[in-house]
Amino acid sequence: MNGRFCLQPGALLPAAALVYIGNRYEIAAILLPVLFHELGHVLALCLLGLRIRRFRVELRGFCIEYYGETGAMGHALAALAGPAAGVLWAFAAAVWGRSHDWLTLSAGVSLLLSIFNLLPALPLDGGRVLLVLSGAVLGERRGERLTEAVSLAVGAALLAAGFWLMLRGRGIALLTAAVWLLCFQENGRGLVKRPEMI
Repeated sequence: MNGRFCLQPGALLPAAALVYIGNRYEIAAILLPVLFHELGHVLALCLLGLRIRRFRVELRGFCIEYYGETGAMGHALAALAGPAAGVLWAFAAAVWGRSHDWLTLSAGVSLLLSIFNLLPALPLDGGRVLLVLSGAVLGERRGERLTEAVSLAVGAALLAAGFWLMLRGRGIALLTAAVWLLCFQENGRGLVKRPEMI
């Protein structure tokens, strides 16, 4: 699909699963942290004078393509703004959620999403920060190699931890997250994306 908003077919899988397993309060508890996370990115891009080209929803998540002139620090700040907004929502939802269970759930989801997104592995926001800052310091090629190696190491560590937790009867959430992270490492280039995408 062309235009400012693009919905990829793969995005329908997690959406369908969410609708199937959750009630309206649980769906809201999950979608609100995602909304605040993305609004944090959008606000940072606007403050940095960058323009949004397109929003894409796909199996790997929500992507924002943008353009404009900024340095490595600008790209890093745009990437960090999402988790920062998520932490703010987690705090607000925890305060307001004392009498509403779904808001307490939303606070936990938002905090977990924010912490996960700060891991130094692409396509996560922490990986975007590592990519642009290491590229600025080491050069683009070395920065990409470092980001690829760190992304693989983080994915492998999460996979091992996820297996361990699963075997101890602690669920498969971390294992699923690790598999998702490792699945989006493209051949030969790790999870490296253009700087103009978060």
